[in-house]
Amino acid sequence: MRSFRQLAETEQNGLCDDDVAEIRRINLSLNLSVPHQREAWKVLRAIPARQRTSTVCRMICQAREQESLLEAIRALFREELGRVAFVSETEKQEPTQVGDVDDSVLDFLLGLQREGDDEPSDSLF
Repeated sequence: MRSFRQLAETEQNGLCDDDVAEIRRINLSLNLSVPHQREAWKVLRAIPARQRTSTVCRMICQAREQESLLEAIRALFREELGRVAFVSETEKQEPTQVGDVDDSVLDFLLGLQREGDDEPSDSLF
């Protein structure tokens, strides 16, 4: 047998006796020393008392939809990135041709040549 309070809630919510069997109740205990539970408590307290059930249900459904959408986006990125070939900067540079000489080698050789020009030569010519 239902209590007076349950009957009053049934009438207030516009439900008939058949609908009451479909109502489920949940008891939630929050530990306020846990940061995300404390934040959840603040959010719940900010919701007007008569709107909490529908607001919490809406929030849960939206969170599930967002998670599904996020997973679909991740799968799409994985699929698309699997088709892409990445080329590093070193691979982009043209390979050195036979006979090509690096500028630093040329500078070194030029420096050696200048040093040789400054020293007196022992040649007979």
